[in-house]
Amino acid sequence: MGFWFIPIRVPTAKVHVQADRRLAFQLLTAWEAARLDGMPTSKVLEREDDRLLIQFHTPVKMPFGIRTVQRTVEWVTTTEPERIEFEGVKGPLPLLLCRWNLEEWGDCCRFTYDSTFALHGSLLGWLFGALLIRPLMRRMMREHLEKLKETIEARAARSRLFPQRPCPPDEAIGVEAQTA
Repeated sequence: MGFWFIPIRVPTAKVHVQADRRLAFQLLTAWEAARLDGMPTSKVLEREDDRLLIQFHTPVKMPFGIRTVQRTVEWVTTTEPERIEFEGVKGPLPLLLCRWNLEEWGDCCRFTYDSTFALHGSLLGWLFGALLIRPLMRRMMREHLEKLKETIEARAARSRLFPQRPCPPDEAIGVEAQTA
């Protein structure tokens, strides 16, 4: 008898980005780009119709100050310039579904990050995931979103094609997580 799993939804993380969403989309889909230290963040393994099979190298801060790099393989489907969807194929989680949405907001954009995951082990896996892994994922999503916001806004400040303009008045938010 095989193991089954129960999906766990992580609360949505959202941020306002002072950049044109077309520029944000270009930066978010710059597959195989290197980090500042020269290490690659992703590698395209296969192209199939409207999606890509990509290997990602993601730095992860674990409890007790432990740092590691998670390697995952994910199918990525894009809808330019508003959505990027990720479906995990190989990695530490048997189910990983993520979606980035870029909503136009005047000359800026609203960036949301949704994620659902699961662990093996039916009820015990769900309990472990809900109590320990979901808070870890939530923190990682907020940190990742903040780094992406900084990168996109820094690029927008230098862009001639998509120059940085003021955002429309709205409630000021940093990286927040909606309660679900």
